[in-house]
Amino acid sequence: MPEYPTTCDCTEVATTKFLPYDLRTVPEDIRKRAKVELFEDEETRVNSLRLLKSMLNEEKDLNWEPNDLFLMAFLRARKFDVKRAFNMMRTYYTIKATHKELYDDFNFDDVVDSLQDDVVGFLPYRDEEGCAILVLKATKWVPQENPMSTIMRNVTTGLLEAIRSNATQIAGFKVIVDVSGLTMKHLPHMSPTYLWLFAEALQNCFPARFRAVHVVNEGHLFTYVWSCLKQLLTKKLRDRFHFHGKNVTKLHKYFAPAILPAEYGGELPPYSNKDWVKKFQQSADYISNQYKYGYRSKGVKN
Repeated sequence: MPEYPTTCDCTEVATTKFLPYDLRTVPEDIRKRAKVELFEDEETRVNSLRLLKSMLNEEKDLNWEPNDLFLMAFLRARKFDVKRAFNMMRTYYTIKATHKELYDDFNFDDVVDSLQDDVVGFLPYRDEEGCAILVLKATKWVPQENPMSTIMRNVTTGLLEAIRSNATQIAGFKVIVDVSGLTMKHLPHMSPTYLWLFAEALQNCFPARFRAVHVVNEGHLFTYVWSCLKQLLTKKLRDRFHFHGKNVTKLHKYFAPAILPAEYGGELPPYSNKDWVKKFQQSADYISNQYKYGYRSKGVKN
């Protein structure tokens, strides 16, 4: 894999202390974190990629994505433990093969259309640690229009776009989950299967560093959902969940108001994913191509 890119088309880098979501370069402090936290350097990148590709070539009936940056996401998510990165890739492709309702018949334009509901998106700026901030808003979710399978697909494709950034792969993600408006009409759509898939993505499947999940506006109904979900999470992951209730300004302990939307006591306009969707659309070919890879029929990992 070549060295980090050294160019960035984001003028915001020079005008604010908060890095933009759309970051094409790796700032020096994030490079240092890669070395300290992930044990990453040029030699490690080259050798680990070579070994991972060799292992993937031996995997029966797997048509795998050869893009170095995509493979690097798995290596970074497992701190360059190549065997663990390989196992994560097997799990990733196995879930694609066994949950065809999420991944078959993929149409990028359908994803873009369904993203207009504002349920899934990213804030325009990163936090002080350089983490990209994923926002999930249940209050915007109409299950009759976009079932849970669509929401899961949108989250997956959104994350696929996000990990095209070296900086995001290194610094990781933080998530704000706004469950205001969650009602009994949503509950039948939040099946144990989807809770399990969500837990798997956080822990074992998706190649990303999930640093924290912040839940706001939760009520009694979400308490029930959490009681089910937490049983599927390791203690390490459970400890990364933070619950703020109706007092959304508690988020300010973790995120500067300068990068938060107005509804969370922030200084930005009310949340909208429109700018992010425009950025997302630029990755149409890349994301559509991702759905062509996977296990061939009976080659699925047992």
